[in-house]
Amino acid sequence: MDYRFPASARAAVARALADADDIARAADIVFWSNPATEELRADPVRHRTALPPAFANLMVLAALDDHVGEGGFGHYLARRADELPWLPGALRAAGMPGLAAAVVVAGYEALAESHDDAELDRLWDDEYAVLDNPDQIRQPPDSSRKNRADALYDANEPADFQQRVLEYARANLDDFVRPDR
Repeated sequence: MDYRFPASARAAVARALADADDIARAADIVFWSNPATEELRADPVRHRTALPPAFANLMVLAALDDHVGEGGFGHYLARRADELPWLPGALRAAGMPGLAAAVVVAGYEALAESHDDAELDRLWDDEYAVLDNPDQIRQPPDSSRKNRADALYDANEPADFQQRVLEYARANLDDFVRPDR
């Protein structure tokens, strides 16, 4: 099934995304207000796999932004570890490879020993270059925070995180709206 808006909505969706001032609003526009996505709303795994790439990435990044805002990256890992395999790719697609590397390292440090999960094992295997070279990310000051996952995330999050995600969504309008035929 195609979960994008019809082509006739292109101008309205483009305008709404141009006016969106945060990631949550962009997700509201393209997912939560889109009648075609109703069947996906209760199934986060399916909305990551059934949607076009930028659409799925926006939803993963919206969840990240929401959980980090509520309580830090450790909060995200505690509640959304199942989304971690999709997160590095979404961050890289939105132009944040340093933060992608930081979430891999932070996720590995926090979850590798405590989670027996095939998806996470695949992530660790896929990200071996990052895990073997953690010096490629900015390290937080030793006493910056009690939670190392939060500290690694904070040290590597770009100040313009929201803007980068919004620009990524706006640049990939075809993933949210069907093209004219």
